[in-house]
Amino acid sequence: MTLPADIVNEALDQLGVNSTIGDLEEGSNEARSALRWYGPTLRRMLRKAPWNFARKQFSLTLLNDASGQTPNVGIGTPGMVPWCYEYAWPIDCVRALYVPMNGIRTGSAPSGNIAIPTTPLMPGLGTVPVGRVIPAPFVIAQDSMPILVGVQQNWADTPDYADVLGSAPNQQTVILTNVAQASLVYTALIIYPEQWDVLFRQAFVAALASSLALPCVADKKLALALRTQQVAIAKDALSEAMVANGNEEFYAIDHVPDWLRVRGWGFRHWNEGWRT
Repeated sequence: MTLPADIVNEALDQLGVNSTIGDLEEGSNEARSALRWYGPTLRRMLRKAPWNFARKQFSLTLLNDASGQTPNVGIGTPGMVPWCYEYAWPIDCVRALYVPMNGIRTGSAPSGNIAIPTTPLMPGLGTVPVGRVIPAPFVIAQDSMPILVGVQQNWADTPDYADVLGSAPNQQTVILTNVAQASLVYTALIIYPEQWDVLFRQAFVAALASSLALPCVADKKLALALRTQQVAIAKDALSEAMVANGNEEFYAIDHVPDWLRVRGWGFRHWNEGWRT
């Protein structure tokens, strides 16, 4: 299995550094520098494009319901307006792509609501059209929802929030939308290099090498030149990876902007009034 240390050694090779590391936490100068830059660089590169190898769809966890009709969740706060539902941010989400418009309702209806029909009104209403995805509007926000309960007894009781994306001691990242039982299509944090696209890996190694040049190359003038060189290599490799990633797309996302959806509504009535 390819480990993060192997990726770091590839980056050091690009810089002409003779030393290698065996583990990111071994304590050497190269390892300490790589430990600081590896995670942020990987997240930054994953956010550059909607990579197919990192695409994931996950059913979101409901936190708040503005109607107050959904049991076992919190009641909506003023910060949710005009959205109906608040969902928790997936901890491995690096970049949110879209919330699919959920045309199918499953499960029981909230208390007091009209019951969901057990059979469709017409054939085909109970299935999702193949090859056609309609995204729903959503926003990413912060909500003050304490995660820690009780009093901390010692430092070890505090969770490592640096390893949990979207979480903090008194806030967390949330997704606001009007889709019930929503899911999110997103770019996930893929930590195993075997799952990366080979072109993405080439770009990531060059980007990591550009960050390691100054701390790992003794001659700082040479280090600056190497950093500039690796940045250029990373840009070229990233462009090539994006083109290949785009050529692998096979489905379309139908999205009509709100400003385009309402075009012509006022003109027809104004025209009719002018003619009368």
